[in-house]
Amino acid sequence: MKKLLTLLSAALVGLGAQEAAATPESRAAVLFLLVEPGARSQGMGNSYVAVADDATATYFNPAALAGQTNRKLNLTHMPWLPKLADDMSYQFAAYAQPVEGWGNLGINAALLNLGEQTRTDERGTVQGTFSSYDLAISVAYGAEIGTNLAAGIGLKYIRSNLADQGAGIERGKGVGNSFAADVGLLWRPRPDINIGGALRNMGPRIAYIDAAQADPLPQHLVVGAAYQMLDTQYHDLLLSLDLYKPLISDGTFAANWIKAWTDESIGTTIQEMDLHLGAEYRYGLAAQKEEAFLALRGGYSLDYDGELRLWHAGVGLKYNMVQVDVAYIFGDETPHDDSQRYSLSLVF
Repeated sequence: MKKLLTLLSAALVGLGAQEAAATPESRAAVLFLLVEPGARSQGMGNSYVAVADDATATYFNPAALAGQTNRKLNLTHMPWLPKLADDMSYQFAAYAQPVEGWGNLGINAALLNLGEQTRTDERGTVQGTFSSYDLAISVAYGAEIGTNLAAGIGLKYIRSNLADQGAGIERGKGVGNSFAADVGLLWRPRPDINIGGALRNMGPRIAYIDAAQADPLPQHLVVGAAYQMLDTQYHDLLLSLDLYKPLISDGTFAANWIKAWTDESIGTTIQEMDLHLGAEYRYGLAAQKEEAFLALRGGYSLDYDGELRLWHAGVGLKYNMVQVDVAYIFGDETPHDDSQRYSLSLVF
């Protein structure tokens, strides 16, 4: 059983590294929390902390919920390593709505389905099968706290089910549970500029077999900016940039924060930051361009420390209350064979 859990944990580390491969995070567990939802954000190089104007703000930056005036729903599907297995996938669902006099509330659920596994005993005899998955359920709140300034918080429950039961004294020890918090800020110094930041996954360690060997959550900081370069009746152009910094060490979150910025040289700190760049062009298909448009997206993400240089592309089409987005990621260094993402969004 220990060998099985080790192999599954290693697989999760490898899979999570595809989304945000920073060397410090190889010491963290539940790396599915780093899989960023939404085909729109994926098409823009995952540079979204200052953009998130839809229900995925519950993940990217809860402060971005503030000011949203409609109820919004996002459903995301992504095949997970389809060339290795046909029963692995990532699913995400989010809903957000304004509450008059209070701000905006949202909820989301993320599921990484790792498919069916074969259980064997110490002699290699097949004992049956079981399913493995990671699950997070979050609630988020965002509100204006000043002139052109919003803040938000998200609380999440995390369950990692690597194996439903073991053998002998290890029976029932393949499951870990934890909880975490996200906090975010969004500042609009001008109508065409947003500056945002979020601290994600602040919470206690998660343990599977031995509490003394619990692993930290993938805590990290993201700061970014978005610039509405063009805004006419039929043409829009949005540019975005994010910087991502892992905060993984062997202590509490406060220790992680201090260690990440004081125990490293400036060069090491910069190398551990990921750079995400994105752009979105929209062509309005109606006089009211928010009612119907075609969007073309592109992006680039650089993880210097993890030696990943990835290109992103995507398209989106909205008509009335329905929006469909598709994104694709590619690059010579990436293990993302057939990495596609699909999203359906509703505004009502």
